[in-house]
Amino acid sequence: MGDGGAFRALFRVVVLLHAALTLVQPVAAGAVLQASTVGLAVHQAVGGVLLLVAFVQVPVAVLAWRPGRLPAWPIAVSAGLVVVETAQVAVGATGVLAVHVPLGVAIVGAAVGLAWWAVRARPPARPARRVPPSPPRQAVR
Repeated sequence: MGDGGAFRALFRVVVLLHAALTLVQPVAAGAVLQASTVGLAVHQAVGGVLLLVAFVQVPVAVLAWRPGRLPAWPIAVSAGLVVVETAQVAVGATGVLAVHVPLGVAIVGAAVGLAWWAVRARPPARPARRVPPSPPRQAVR
């Protein structure tokens, strides 16, 4: 895996963890709606871990790009998720559910979409090395 394959694999692992954590959040939120204090504790804890994973995902995305040879756009998506998830934690702490719930749906969609792409992504093939043409042979007289 000297061609950056280890960085691509690490990116896939981090992105899949991130997506899995986003999928846990609605389940925990459902428990919160049932007045479960355990559900609230899980929702808050997973939210904190989710934000930590999002912060780690950005430099890992950079490494998946160079030297991992994946496209650069996942860096922007990962950075955008950090910004949106930071806002999500703040909005959740203030209890503004009219923003918190739709923002959570958007985060889940983005994280799962990125994970779907990351699992299927392959770096572009390296161009074949060109061998310079040999000079024309001179006729021997």
